[in-house]
Amino acid sequence: MTDLTSEELTETNLENFIGFMTFLAKNDLWDEARTALEAAGVSTVRVSTEPIRVIRKMINEEWLPTDRLDPGGRRHALVIAECGCGVSSPGPGSGPVSPTGGGGDAGAGGDGGRPQ
Repeated sequence: MTDLTSEELTETNLENFIGFMTFLAKNDLWDEARTALEAAGVSTVRVSTEPIRVIRKMINEEWLPTDRLDPGGRRHALVIAECGCGVSSPGPGSGPVSPTGGGGDAGAGGDGGRPQ
């Protein structure tokens, strides 16, 4: 991962971020987005640890104790809950590996709308 200057970083409000991700999911553009990013030399995405911690806490406290997840979604949620994906900065080349597939979000592609 390269060092970025403050001019290369930006912030967006939550609604814009969700809208952007929803657009990719609803139109099943994950493969196309990956191809475009890789062609531009982008292999990592920087994300603040705060939203990751909040979502991980939500998964642990509100989703895993219920039966609201299908089996694939539950497996994916367990990986997120266990590994703390993205919550710390272990150093170059030692980031977590995200599971693929395992979602039941109808209309969002075969992988539940999650990037692979």
